[in-house]
Amino acid sequence: MSSNGTPTSTAPPEEKAPVSSESVATKARPQLLRNIAIPVVLTIFMVVLGFVVGGNTLTTLEEVLALVVFATATNLLLGQGGLVSFGQAVFYGIGAYTVGLGWLHWHLSFWLTFFLAPVVSALVAIPVGLVALRARKLYFALSTLAFSELAYQLAESRYNFTQGANGVFGPFIPSRLTIPINGYLFLLTVTVISLLLMWKVTRSPFGLVLRSIRENRERAQALGVNVYWHQLMAFVVSGFFCGLAGAMFVVYSQSAYPELLDWTSSGSPIFMAVIGGMGTFLGPALGAFIYQFGHDELVRYVSDWQLVLGGVLLLIVMFWPDGILGSLTKVKWSEWRKSFGSKGSDSDD
Repeated sequence: MSSNGTPTSTAPPEEKAPVSSESVATKARPQLLRNIAIPVVLTIFMVVLGFVVGGNTLTTLEEVLALVVFATATNLLLGQGGLVSFGQAVFYGIGAYTVGLGWLHWHLSFWLTFFLAPVVSALVAIPVGLVALRARKLYFALSTLAFSELAYQLAESRYNFTQGANGVFGPFIPSRLTIPINGYLFLLTVTVISLLLMWKVTRSPFGLVLRSIRENRERAQALGVNVYWHQLMAFVVSGFFCGLAGAMFVVYSQSAYPELLDWTSSGSPIFMAVIGGMGTFLGPALGAFIYQFGHDELVRYVSDWQLVLGGVLLLIVMFWPDGILGSLTKVKWSEWRKSFGSKGSDSDD
C-alpha cells in the first residue's frame, strides 16, 4: 500500500533472457561467411586474371606473388609483433640460394630444394633471432641490418661457392614451369597455401599473445608470458616464409644473386606493409601489388623513381597512417550507407 491508500504493484522486475548459443552462432555466421568468401573470390579472380593478361604482365604477376609472401611474412614481425627487422632479406636470399646452389653443386632436383629452402631459412633464423632479440627497438633493427650486410658480403666474396657478384644463373626449374601460365598457377597455389597458414598463425592463441606483447610488453611479461620465446618463434616462422618467398622468386627469375640478401631488399616488404596497412592481414599483399606495378611504371617514365616513391610513402604516412586497406577497414560502412540513403531521400524531395 502507498501512503495515500492505493495499492502498489509488487510484480518482480523483468529479467533479461539469457543469450542462447544459437543467437551467438547466428550473429557469427555472417562474419564466418565473409572470411570464407573473400579468399575464395580473390583466388578465383587471380586464376582468371592469369588467363586474361598478356605475357609481360603475367611475368610481373609471378614476381608479385613472391613479394606477397615476402611482405606478409615480414608483417608477422612488423604488424603482429611490433618488431622492425631489416634482416628478412637474409632468409629471402637464402631461400633463393638454396635452390640455385643445390642445382649448381649437388645437382639436386628443383622440388627437393624448393621444399628445403624454407626449412634452411628457418634454421638460420634461430641463431640470428637468438642474438638479435637480445636487443630491443632501434637496436634490434640495427642488429638485423648488420646480419643482412654480413650475409651480403659473404655471398659476394665467396666466389667459389656462390659465384660472387655474378650470382647463380641456370635452368633450375622444370621446363613445364618455364611456361608463364604454368609458373603463375604454381606460384599462385603456393601463395594461397602460405597466406592461409600465416592467417592461421595470426588467429591462433600464439598470435593473440604476440599482439599483446606488441601493445604492452611489460604487462605481458608481468602476466607470466615468456616474451623472448614468443618473439623468437615469430622470428623463425617469418624466416620460414621469407625463405619460401625466395624460392618462389627463383621460379620467376631463374637466378640467385647477392643483392637479394642486402638490407635494402629488407626495406621493400616494409614499404609494402606501410602502403597496404600493417594492421591488416591482407594489407601487405595489396601493398606488394601497388609497389611492384607502381615501380615498373615509374622506372619506365621517371629517371628519379626513388624520389617519387619516397614522396608517395611520405603522403601515405602523413594522411593514411593505417595504410590503404587499414584506412578502408576503419570506415563504418553502416553509417556510410545510412548517410548515402539519407542523401538519396533528400534528393528525392
